[in-house]
Amino acid sequence: MKKLAVLNNKGGVGKSTVSVQLSHGLAKLGFKILLIDLDGQNDSSLFLGITEEDYKNTFYELVDRRSNTPVKDCIINVRENLDLIPNKHIDQINAEFYREPRIDLVLNEKLQGIEKFGYDYVIIDCGPQRTKINDAVLCYIDKIIMPVQVEAASVRAVGGIYEYLSDLRLSADKIGLIIPNMFDQRTNDAKENLQFLTEFFSDKKDIITDPINRRVKITEAGKLGKTVFEYDNEAADQFFKVLERLVNVLG
Repeated sequence: MKKLAVLNNKGGVGKSTVSVQLSHGLAKLGFKILLIDLDGQNDSSLFLGITEEDYKNTFYELVDRRSNTPVKDCIINVRENLDLIPNKHIDQINAEFYREPRIDLVLNEKLQGIEKFGYDYVIIDCGPQRTKINDAVLCYIDKIIMPVQVEAASVRAVGGIYEYLSDLRLSADKIGLIIPNMFDQRTNDAKENLQFLTEFFSDKKDIITDPINRRVKITEAGKLGKTVFEYDNEAADQFFKVLERLVNVLG
């Protein structure tokens, strides 16, 4: 079971969109996936068409010391081969994690037993801030998938993940895949930023995927609670190329 975090310290780079598309894409390829929504806006859930009326328990019930809710009661099925743990009360979850004496062990404890469900991948959609939640996620996962919007501010922010890992005394090798996102091939600025990103990772060329082009259809799909695999074939083809790299590089 591979444990992956979709993470970038900068907001607005498409983390939830990437989390949902990769999760459903892997599910369509026959892998069994658990997607954990730990972004405060609940976008992964919403982009899959899931609202609060569709579930009773969330990640909050899983970590609430008063609840004693088992992990199996927090999991809902949202597509064939794709399960979801939604969330609410993200600030309270973060507060709970501040009380934990071993942040490096907390997710292993809270998610104990999910291996028996036969998941091939656990994918965690993370918020952009440095939080105790993200500290715990980085200690738990095997690799980071980092969507990077192909614009100057986002590309420059890549170094922040290295600093974050260093502060937690974790290896930079946790960065497993870089996805250039929202690429506008019509502009020289986007091309220059993509080139900079490629040069930045010139010693690890395999971890940079083909860019995901900016497409209105991707945004439309999310608003309708659908994935690109249900809504737009051209966008789906782009994500399938990323999925091929993910499986080959991360296993």
